[in-house]
Amino acid sequence: MDEAAKLVVLVQSKWRQDGSGSMDLAGVLKFLQGTRSLLGMKSGDEPVHASDETKAAVRELLRTPGARIRLITATTASEPLAAEVEQPITELLAQLNDLQDVEPLASHMHFGQGALFNAVSERNRPTVDIDLQMLDWGRASDPQKMYYGRVSAAEIAGWFARHGADLFAENIRVVIPRSDINEGILGTVVSEPDRFMYYNNGITVLADSIELGPGGALNRDVGYFKLTGASVVNGAQTVSTLGSAIGTTHEAKLGQAFVLVRCIEVPSSDELGRRITRYANTQNEVSTQDFAFLDPEQHRLVRELQVLGFEYVLRSAEVPRSKDTTKVIELRQAAIALACASPNIVHSVTAKREVSRLFTDSYAALFNPQTDPLRLSRAVQITARVDAILDDIERESDGIRAGIAVHGRRVIAHLMMKRMGQAFLTSPESDVPAAMSDLEARVSSLVDALESVFPANAYPGNVFKNNARVAELVRDADLS
Repeated sequence: MDEAAKLVVLVQSKWRQDGSGSMDLAGVLKFLQGTRSLLGMKSGDEPVHASDETKAAVRELLRTPGARIRLITATTASEPLAAEVEQPITELLAQLNDLQDVEPLASHMHFGQGALFNAVSERNRPTVDIDLQMLDWGRASDPQKMYYGRVSAAEIAGWFARHGADLFAENIRVVIPRSDINEGILGTVVSEPDRFMYYNNGITVLADSIELGPGGALNRDVGYFKLTGASVVNGAQTVSTLGSAIGTTHEAKLGQAFVLVRCIEVPSSDELGRRITRYANTQNEVSTQDFAFLDPEQHRLVRELQVLGFEYVLRSAEVPRSKDTTKVIELRQAAIALACASPNIVHSVTAKREVSRLFTDSYAALFNPQTDPLRLSRAVQITARVDAILDDIERESDGIRAGIAVHGRRVIAHLMMKRMGQAFLTSPESDVPAAMSDLEARVSSLVDALESVFPANAYPGNVFKNNARVAELVRDADLS
C-alpha cells in the first residue's frame, strides 16, 4: 500500500522456469476471489486469507476519498494473458468502476517477461523538458536559482496535453480526483479568467536545470525559459484541470487566464527538492470546510453548544481546550452527523461519496438558522456510537458483511436515526442513554437486513455512493 498516493496494490505472480506459456485461469480466479473477499464483495463463510493488520489497513485506506486499487499480474512467462484469463479481470474492473461521473476506482497492469524485466531494471522517472514564456518575471539566486512570474493557462494546459501524468513524477499526490476542486478551478476560468491568478494558489515546478533565453535577459516583461528534467510538485490539480479544458467549449477561455508559476532549479539528487515537495503540499492548504468559519450560523452554534456543555471546534487545525473528547464536536463531525440525521437519505449518501460536498451542495440544508444544537449534539453521539459498533462488526467479519460495515455506515446511521424520529433528536425529554443501550442489537439487525439483499458481485464502496442503488437496497431490505 502507498498511503501518500492513496493506492492499494494487489499482486498475483507466477514463476515459470522455462519462460513459456502464461498465467493459468485457475490461479487468476483464485486471486480475484481473494480480492473480492478483501474488498467486501464476496458472501459466504470463507474467510479472507490476509492478516488482521492487512485487512484493517486496506479497509481504512479505502475509506479515504480518492483511494484507488491497482491489480497487478506478473509472470516470468513470455506470452500475454489469454483472452479467457483476462476476461474475469475485465469483469471485476467493470464492477469496481461502475460508479458514474468519478475517476475509475480500479485498474489492472500485466507484466510479462519483457515488461517485468524493464520494470525491475529501469527505475528512472520519465524526463520532461518544458519550454515556457513567463511574463513580468523575477528571479532569486540565493540560496537556490528560482524564477517566478505569470504563465498563460493555455500554455500550461499544453504541458498536460503533451506530457500527461509524467509531469507529476515527483509529486507525492499526482492528481486527486476531487470534483469540487476541479469544478472550482474550471468555473473561475470560465467566469472570471482575468482574475484566475488572484484566486489560484499557483504552481511550483522543480527542474534539474533552468536556462534563460538571451532575449529575456534584456527586460523583465517577457522571459523565455527552458526547463530540463521538470516536475510539477505543487499544483497538479490546476495543471490537470486546465489540460482537461482542451477540446471543450472552455478552451478559448484559457488564453485569457494566467497562473502564477515559480520554477526552482534543484538537481534530482538534492535533498532540497524532496523538502520543497513535502512542504509545498502540506502547508497552507484550505478546503471548502474551512470557509464555514465565515458563517455567522456556525458561531451561533458555538455559543449554544457551549451552553449544552460541548466545545464546538470550527477550524481544522484548532486544538480543543477540553480534555474530555466526548464533549468536543468538530465541524466535519457535525456535518456528517447532520447529514445522517436528515430525513433525506441523499445527504447521508453524499457524506459517503464526497464529504466536501456537505460544505457546498448540502451546506444550506444542514447549517441554517433552524439548525438545533441539541439535535446536532445527539446526532454526533449516535453517529459515533454507530461507527464504533460497525468497527467491531468489521473486525469480526469478512466478505459483504465487512464491506457493509466499512462503507454503509452513513446510511446505517441515517436509518437508525430515522427510526428514532426527529422528535427524539430534538426533545429535551428523550431518554438518550436508554436508546444507546440497545443500539448494538439494532445496528446488527440493520446490517443483517442489508446483507440479505445485497446485490451479487457489487462493490459496497460504489453501492453506498449511489443514490438510486441505495434507495433500491433500502427498499429491498424493507427498511424504507
